[in-house]
Amino acid sequence: MSAETSMLKVNLTPDEVRKQLRLHGWCWKSGGAALGLGLGILAPVAGSILTAITWFTGSHWHGFFIQRYGTVLLFLTIPLLILGGHCLDLMDKDEAANRRHRQAE
Repeated sequence: MSAETSMLKVNLTPDEVRKQLRLHGWCWKSGGAALGLGLGILAPVAGSILTAITWFTGSHWHGFFIQRYGTVLLFLTIPLLILGGHCLDLMDKDEAANRRHRQAE
């Protein structure tokens, strides 16, 4: 019964997220994970929109080759998601090593 009352409740409010970021800080791994996963989600959406625009306007529109840009964004999806996942794996390995180090002490 005491275990239930001593459990922390996690609220993911913006203030709590900011406090956790200030506590743990940003590093290249967390930045790479956020960038890779964020852009890996946005790139196919933007690429699909640009590709759909070419169906109606043609591949050359106001001096921009939007068909090429759409295709590049669609192909960048997989490498960006791989980058984000790799950075998350590196963060997990560091956390596991820190946890083992704390238990050894």
